[in-house]
Amino acid sequence: MKDLYELVTSLENVMNKAERIDNALQRIALLEDEVKILRVIAKESWVSLERAANDIGKSPSAIRQKVKNPKNNMAKGKVWKQKSKGESIYINLKEYRKAL
Repeated sequence: MKDLYELVTSLENVMNKAERIDNALQRIALLEDEVKILRVIAKESWVSLERAANDIGKSPSAIRQKVKNPKNNMAKGKVWKQKSKGESIYINLKEYRKAL
């Protein structure tokens, strides 16, 4: 009888762990969907220079040079913005891609 009780208890523990794993996998799938949505939103809004560089696959300095180039200056306030010299630069990825 004791062996049967231990077997039932072990099976319940295994089932509980399987349920927890399924629950965790569902939560992971939900979080992945939310991250995809956030990435789409970020591509259409202002992001930091570093984030833009990461999304585009270039270095932050390359993007900074591209947007602030005196010869081919991209539209400040539309493609990029900066409160004042020395402060962070933000890039509108949607407009940046259009400007290229």
